[in-house]
Amino acid sequence: MNFYENIRILTLAVLSTAIWFTSGCGSSSDQPRAVNPTGPPTATQSSAAAAYENKIVRRPGNTVEDGKVYLIERGKKRWVINASWLTSHGYHFPEDVMEIPATALDAIPAGEPVQ
Repeated sequence: MNFYENIRILTLAVLSTAIWFTSGCGSSSDQPRAVNPTGPPTATQSSAAAAYENKIVRRPGNTVEDGKVYLIERGKKRWVINASWLTSHGYHFPEDVMEIPATALDAIPAGEPVQ
């Protein structure tokens, strides 16, 4: 599988998750697990980043940008480019993806993508 196929698969999976959640099948009580925690947030991290540390998040919507999934790590949002990274690091897709408000996601500074 090449890079672009991975992006397409991840985008389709996230969009199907968005449809699943907006159709009422998702539960707001779903609690994703923190895998390999990096310790407590530092004072320099934004409060939005601290609230989602070590979580896999996305924002609501149906655009390509809305379909991106991020790992919040050390106060930065890191775009998960390769879907296989999630399973190889102990996350379950789509169960561990937490939908957060776009304003909260936008408040978190961008870090290097995860591949």
